[in-house]
Amino acid sequence: MLKRHATSDEVRRMYASEKLNNFRWIFKILGTRSSYLLTDADRAAPDLVVRLAELGKSSQFADIAYSIVPLKFLFDNVTVLLEAGFPLEGYNAIQGASLVTSIQGSVGRLPAMIVYRPSLKQLVVAISGTSSLELALHDLRALRCDHPSRRGKVHSGFWALYNGLKLALDDALEDALEKHDVSELIFTGHSLGGSISYLACMDFLSADSLHTSARARTLSVTLAAFGAPRTGDTKLVEFWKELVAIYRRSHGAEKMIEYSVRAYNDGVPSLPPLRLGYRHFAADPFYLDQTRLYHVPHSECEHALFETKPSSVDEENAVQFPKGGHNYYNGRDFERHGRRIGWLHKANIADGGWEERYRKRLSKTDI
Repeated sequence: MLKRHATSDEVRRMYASEKLNNFRWIFKILGTRSSYLLTDADRAAPDLVVRLAELGKSSQFADIAYSIVPLKFLFDNVTVLLEAGFPLEGYNAIQGASLVTSIQGSVGRLPAMIVYRPSLKQLVVAISGTSSLELALHDLRALRCDHPSRRGKVHSGFWALYNGLKLALDDALEDALEKHDVSELIFTGHSLGGSISYLACMDFLSADSLHTSARARTLSVTLAAFGAPRTGDTKLVEFWKELVAIYRRSHGAEKMIEYSVRAYNDGVPSLPPLRLGYRHFAADPFYLDQTRLYHVPHSECEHALFETKPSSVDEENAVQFPKGGHNYYNGRDFERHGRRIGWLHKANIADGGWEERYRKRLSKTDI
């Protein structure tokens, strides 16, 4: 239900410290309201919520991919950086994980990385969202161009960014699948990274070798996108659905899972506008209203705004991020993470004593 929530002093300070664009203003202008009321009947089942929470941990790498601090440094110093007040506080998926490779695209210098989680036999392809003016300019290139499949059109700016990443990503992914014991391959990204993850997964599913190799026949593929914009037109969306259906017929329905989550007050999933011919890939997305996760009916999949009718028990629970927005997915405050990464960058990590310099900065203020 759309309502104002009481805010504590801590929450007010949190919002006062925002520096990143949460796209709430885009939400107000372009977010279309569905007439469908989401109720407890639409709530995601508890086992699915648990599964998405686990995927949320894998999506932590998509947050980390934004880092202006070298990724190798983060992985090499994970014990300290997981401490309270440090940038990776709460990013527990990095424990026990190994950085396979980090990649910077030749167009827009788009960051991406491949991470292996041996305890789960997961290989995670995590792609950063927009983190620079150069990338933002590609976001604005909303003219459509032909997809190489000739099965539709794709956002020209996103496609240019993906092409700048594709060769290095393909080689690294092939090498990683050969060298590691992998049962699940996850493509994940937040914002722009969600769109690029779809394009990368689309190429993976359409690869000729995928349906012939013994390894591929046992591989589960998961797509987890959070706050992603629209990427292609209706024909390209249909092509995506065909690829997913083919993979499920060949490998089993449970071997290809798609999770596309959009949150309350996030304007990015409303971009580019419908009137420009764009549509979302996900036919059955999820809607995150505070801590409540809902299935969105197929007929409402292009809408960004829903009224919800939570149970009375939910109403009594504390609301962590009452204003919603683009940078508050999976129970994480990406604004705070970004600030802390910036402080770490300024702590001269190449020199000894960076931990104390960081702690000194932290002691001045942290929200």
